[in-house]
Amino acid sequence: MRTVFVDTGAWIALLDRRDRWHGPVAAHFQRLREVRVRLVTSNYVVDETATHLRYEMGLPAALRWHAALGAALAAGSLDMLWVDEPTEAEGWRLLTQFADVALSLTDATSAALAHAGRIPEIFGLDRDFEALGLTVLPGSRR
Repeated sequence: MRTVFVDTGAWIALLDRRDRWHGPVAAHFQRLREVRVRLVTSNYVVDETATHLRYEMGLPAALRWHAALGAALAAGSLDMLWVDEPTEAEGWRLLTQFADVALSLTDATSAALAHAGRIPEIFGLDRDFEALGLTVLPGSRR
């Protein structure tokens, strides 16, 4: 079964109808659901997304997303990958190796998890992942 890692940018665009990438992200999400891929995300991505929602859309939006996330995990339509100490260390290593790429620590740990899990595709908007050998869909125009 094809596995796709969901990044923060996809979550935010999917949840915020005012986001300029909402349409392409929602359409790509629907395509992923139709072909029944395994969606995974990480605890660091959850933290980053929840923080963005809290400060940009308000606490109720963050709490609604948390409830939907819990329901998706319980239903098996989403799996959580956990950033542990070795994964975080690999994230720091990637930050150092790819110093010329604008990666956050969350991005670097996401790439580390994707590489470890042999997950070649990121559902997101951040094309910086491409420098680490990952495909980003639907991707942005940056």
